[in-house]
Amino acid sequence: MRNPVVAIVFAAALGYGFFNALGHMASNKPAAIPEAAPGASPTAPRPMKENVVAYYTGDKAMQGAKAKGHSTLPRFHELMDARTPGTYTVKFPLTQNGATEHIWLQLTGYSDGHFVGLLADKPVNGNQYKMGDRMTVAEADVEDWMIRNGGDVYGGYTVRQALADMPKEQAAKYGIAFKD
Repeated sequence: MRNPVVAIVFAAALGYGFFNALGHMASNKPAAIPEAAPGASPTAPRPMKENVVAYYTGDKAMQGAKAKGHSTLPRFHELMDARTPGTYTVKFPLTQNGATEHIWLQLTGYSDGHFVGLLADKPVNGNQYKMGDRMTVAEADVEDWMIRNGGDVYGGYTVRQALADMPKEQAAKYGIAFKD
């Protein structure tokens, strides 16, 4: 039976290079999804690495967080237009080697419905892409957005969900104050 947990979410990549010292795999094979904890549902979220949580593709809470992130893109544009201080990122699905992860792009621009930026994390599903690669992502493909200024974060709805699914002591060390 296929492992139902196939979507990988970078839980808290809060700006370019924020978590780049984690030693993610450097091969061209998808990341191995750990088994569910004893007694846990086979579709329960499960930590993979310090800032990576794997979710079942049908996880309702994460799907809701992605829907909220996408539906609040007009707020992101308002904050960008107001030149709100901080690091601007968007999350999008990145597929390589037959596996999809949801990863952050640090923005350098926006034009004609497309965000342009640098891949803000090291992908876990292969080596076709690397942190710092320049990419363009259609606004229609954006699942979440963030503006990070120190410990204050606007947006970040999938991060909020991932932090809620982490052990409390692990989530607390990020010291994030979310704003809307």
